[in-house]
Amino acid sequence: AFPAEDGEDGSGLRRLPFSDDEFGSPPNKMARADEPKKVLLYVRKESDEVFDALMLKNPTLQGLVEAISDKYDLPLDKIGKVYKKCKKGILVHMDDNIIKHYSNEDTFQITMEEHGGMCKLTLTEI
Repeated sequence: AFPAEDGEDGSGLRRLPFSDDEFGSPPNKMARADEPKKVLLYVRKESDEVFDALMLKNPTLQGLVEAISDKYDLPLDKIGKVYKKCKKGILVHMDDNIIKHYSNEDTFQITMEEHGGMCKLTLTEI
């Protein structure tokens, strides 16, 4: 038997220092997939000079409607159609996909029109 040299384990095999490449580096922390990102929008009525902040807890049409209902004391069951008006003047039915792509702190002018007991909402990009 030969005496073990530095770095050998007695079996004659040389031990190498630990390498990140050998075992893979630890995964980076990622945001939990089940936590939707919150979106903050600024809205104001045409007659107002100051914007109101709307925090959408969920970036969905339902989340937008709930935030508007809370901010302007509108009953949820009285909110009908929701539209977005682009800077080009194009009027679009609002849906989850549109809201998902809003950036934090986007600004809108909000118009609330009552038709047959239901409130039609239009958010116009500013």
